[in-house]
Amino acid sequence: MAPDLFGGIAALLYLLYIWLQLRTRDIEAFPNRRVLAIVMPAMGAHLIYAAMLLSQGAGIVVSVWSSAVLMAFAMMVCTFYLYLIQSYRILALFTVPLTIVGLVCGLLFTPANGTFYQQPGIILHILVSMLAYATLALAAVQALSIICLHVLLKRQPLTNVVKWMPPLQQVETTDMHILWVGGSLLTVAVATGFIFRWDFLQAGNYMWHMGLAVTCWVLYLALICGQLWFGWRGQISARLSLAAFAVLLIGYFGLNFVFGYGT
Repeated sequence: MAPDLFGGIAALLYLLYIWLQLRTRDIEAFPNRRVLAIVMPAMGAHLIYAAMLLSQGAGIVVSVWSSAVLMAFAMMVCTFYLYLIQSYRILALFTVPLTIVGLVCGLLFTPANGTFYQQPGIILHILVSMLAYATLALAAVQALSIICLHVLLKRQPLTNVVKWMPPLQQVETTDMHILWVGGSLLTVAVATGFIFRWDFLQAGNYMWHMGLAVTCWVLYLALICGQLWFGWRGQISARLSLAAFAVLLIGYFGLNFVFGYGT
């Protein structure tokens, strides 16, 4: 019951934030101190909930929804860092509802059995993988916003959504930096997967999972190289980012649902 209590508190506080933000109408008029007063307790309860879901004795128990809860927490950290530091306020209107859905699904489905891990190397691989997935999920949300911005900027008069968004160049630059961080984390995740799960791979287990993980890593590496060397920006970069993230989703959530493969 205790984990569910913290999960419920986090979901309700995030919901309160969304309601107050939308009720304010002028997104720029919502003061940071009020955001902190709501979001910090929400993130604290969220972190405790994720830790209680995952931890068990000397190891961790990983299921689809416990993973989603932890990844949602990492997304919230990135989202509100951008909110408070770069005044990138509208992003929270997309990521917070996704987090609420993740928390509710965690509350509903977490009692299902997960997989227990206690080897430190594998735990490190799993946690880094979750951070990579969360960061790249945020990059995918950014990619969607870039595509929408390109469409909306062609319309007159401009909608409130466009007026709330930072300049398009700032959105693209932020997305690029998030991709670099996510790509770096994914590199560590793939490397630790080969190092600490080599015996599983030799036995034929996790072959599809690791194959898709490497494919995804190659796609993100190509995207980052294209940004650095060929100046890929805008909708081209955004669509490639979404395609790579789709492979990432299949590589973890799809295989986990269908075959029960782990992280």
